Amino acid sequence: MPTDLGVFKMRSYVYSSRSQQLEPIVMVAGDVRNKENVLVRVHDQCFTSEVFGSKRCDCREQLKESLRLIKDQGGIVIYLQQEGRGIGIANKVAAYALQDRGFDTVDANTHLGFKDELREYQAVPDILRDLNIKSIKLMTNNPYKIKQLEELGVTITERVPLQVKANEFNSKYLQSKRNKMNHFLSEDIVQSAVKVADRVTGAVTHPAASTVAVSTTEEVIPHEAEDLSEEERLKGYALGRQTVVDAIKAVGEGKIVVVVDDADRENEGDLIMAAELATPEAVGFIVRYTSGVLCVSLEDDRLKELALPPMVVNNEDPKQTAYAISTDYKHGTTTGISGYDRALTFRKLVDPDAKKDDFQRPGHVFPLRYKEGGVLSRKGHTEASLDLARLAGCRPGGILAEVVHDDGSMMRLPALREMSKTHNLVLTSVQDIKAYRLETEKTTL
Repeated sequence: MPTDLGVFKMRSYVYSSRSQQLEPIVMVAGDVRNKENVLVRVHDQCFTSEVFGSKRCDCREQLKESLRLIKDQGGIVIYLQQEGRGIGIANKVAAYALQDRGFDTVDANTHLGFKDELREYQAVPDILRDLNIKSIKLMTNNPYKIKQLEELGVTITERVPLQVKANEFNSKYLQSKRNKMNHFLSEDIVQSAVKVADRVTGAVTHPAASTVAVSTTEEVIPHEAEDLSEEERLKGYALGRQTVVDAIKAVGEGKIVVVVDDADRENEGDLIMAAELATPEAVGFIVRYTSGVLCVSLEDDRLKELALPPMVVNNEDPKQTAYAISTDYKHGTTTGISGYDRALTFRKLVDPDAKKDDFQRPGHVFPLRYKEGGVLSRKGHTEASLDLARLAGCRPGGILAEVVHDDGSMMRLPALREMSKTHNLVLTSVQDIKAYRLETEKTTL
């Protein structure tokens, strides 16, 4: 096929799986069959830039540079129809509208109810086998793509970077790629993106399509991107070290904090506080802004002391949340459901003077079994809540409940930010707590 960059051979495939229906296109330059260390680009479709010339990303430039490189050196470009990191063109346009209101490329996708990455690469090994390509030099900046291909059995002998200069429209996009998706972008590229973003004072408007494939009940709320130092980023922080420091201080003062987990896990936020410092007012606040199912994270030894066994023998929860039998404190309580009763139960569950006979089963408080090692072993809210309590110098036990909107739908990061600001709550993440523990405890995994 003749192009502006020269003549290429074109091959087409049809790939079907339970989750995908693709027609991959392969552009071939030179003799690649039966070769090792073949230069390969696995490129995901970007209709907006490659057809309409959008400057909001670096996709068109990466595709063009990949074709130029394989024309000069020999190799292939595998082109997959996975628009918007897998969410599709209509949802991508909706994500653009969110970006115009302050969201970055990652949060826009998660706000629409998607994971930040939905792309799949199962077709790639089959294409390489068809061409009898034994190993590849992969043109990419994306660690996710490398990980996925290696897990599928592709031998990658070298990564070839594709660096694209920032412009006034893609500068924030490039920063998000580096800071949130850990793309291998050079420091020069990142600094140029920061400088360009600082110069831009206005926003370019891209109206959303009138019909979108998904809907959301969340209000669209602007939020700022995390301003992490290079040291913080390298240590694995997501929202920043100071958010953990502030959360520890708040928990030690008996305050409630908001903790979010990873976008590729539950992508939800919990209200968390130390069980030892529970009050009726705090419980009332948590009930008002959450699902109303209040849990408490306790260590295995404490659950055994109180004779609170697992709720079920066979745990079928996909996240393996370790529920124990529900309970209420017996003395000085009535139905067990009031703010006063539940606050007392929380305090007594971590009180070493309280014994198993002081509790009745079932009840209105739901204990969760903390996994030894905390967030270093399992990145869940169960572990984060107890870790924060312990870091704050409180008895090991953390109250946690999932934050919801008034209509009962789960609240995601953009809305959680706004809620935190409205109620003056510290916002941090499970990932940040993990990074903080790794840093301060000098622990390695």
